[in-house]
Amino acid sequence: SEVKKRGGICPKWVSPSFGGVPDRLVFLPKGKFGMVEVKAPGGKPRLLQVTRHKMFDGLGFKVHVLDSIEKIGEVLDEIEFT
Repeated sequence: SEVKKRGGICPKWVSPSFGGVPDRLVFLPKGKFGMVEVKAPGGKPRLLQVTRHKMFDGLGFKVHVLDSIEKIGEVLDEIEFT
């Protein structure tokens, strides 16, 4: 995967007691971290997911919404270089 090529890991986040969390956590070298919500092409987050995204944003953590394989590099660049 693209994350492995960059030296990172990308575990799936499953939280039965706290719904609406992003699908994937991205850990990259040098302490870079991101959360990614994966959607089908053109898909949008559900209301609960949007609520969680806003909660994480309020804590200073951006949730990236990925709805296209072609955008993986762009999302990872944002996580890695910001």
